[in-house]
This record gives sequence, structure tokens and C-alpha cells, in this order.
Amino acid sequence: MRRVLMFVIVLLALSVIMPGIVNAMATRTEVVGTMSMTATWPGDIYVLKSGIVRQVGAEASGPIVSSDPRLTGVLEIVLNAVFSLNTGEGVGFGSFTISNAAGTFEGRFTVKDIAYTFFEGKLEGHGTAAYEGLLLKLEMTGTDLYRDADPNTNGIDATFTGYILSPHGA
Repeated sequence: MRRVLMFVIVLLALSVIMPGIVNAMATRTEVVGTMSMTATWPGDIYVLKSGIVRQVGAEASGPIVSSDPRLTGVLEIVLNAVFSLNTGEGVGFGSFTISNAAGTFEGRFTVKDIAYTFFEGKLEGHGTAAYEGLLLKLEMTGTDLYRDADPNTNGIDATFTGYILSPHGA
């Protein structure tokens, strides 16, 4: 009985002490910014008679600018998408890398296409090199002008908000 009582007392003490220590060590940095990409490879595109487009392995890259210098650099994506020419809606997913001289963030993203050229999505990744141990989470909205009717307008532009979470407190 004494061992159980001692164990409960230790757990209670840790539950009071530890949350303050854990919260003090982790840092959440809010970020905002923009990204602008140009297609570098269209991938494999399949158009079905029903008006559904499948795009596999498309690639794009371009600058990303953020309120946090760790997210300012070059963004590269690989996209897979299913899109309806009839409704202008679809979904996409893929991988990304954000790189600069100090390190990279690498991870996955998902997007939902709305009204042909508009999209919204989420991006989540982990840091490497100087950014090792950092977690990146962003929400984005933007336009994909490769899908509009004007052949003279191309590009993918988006704004984002989110955060970088550091378990190290920096």
C-alpha cells in the first residue's frame, strides 16, 4: 500500500511540475507568407470521356517568402490530382521541399480545388539540417492559373498562415 501511495504522490507532483517545464521548452512561432510557382513538368495527364482529369507526378517550383526567414527560399512540389472539367472541383496531394542555405522542410500537402482555378489546402513537414526537429504546419489558399481559359496567364500563387513548432524552445 505504501508503494502505491508513494507512486500516486510522485505522479501528482510530476503532473503539477512537468507541464510548466514542457511548455517553457517548446516554442510555437506563427508564420505568414506567399508562394509563387511555375510548372517544371506536367506529369502524366489522363483525360477521361466523363470530363475527369488525372494528373500524376506534376512538378512545380518557385520562391516562398515568409515572416520567418526559415521559410524563405525555394519551394518544390510533386503533385498528384483528380479534377473535374465539368464542375471545376477536385483534390490533390503530394510532397514538398522548402530549402534555403540553412536547411530544409520536407513533407506532404493536400489541396481541394474549387471553381476551376482556386484551391485551399494544408501542408505539414519536418525540418532537416539546421531545422532538424522542427515541425511545420501551414494552411494555404491560392490560384492555379494553368487551369484558366487564358493561355497567357500561368502560374500557381498562394498565401499561407501557420506555425513552426520547436521542441527545443528556439
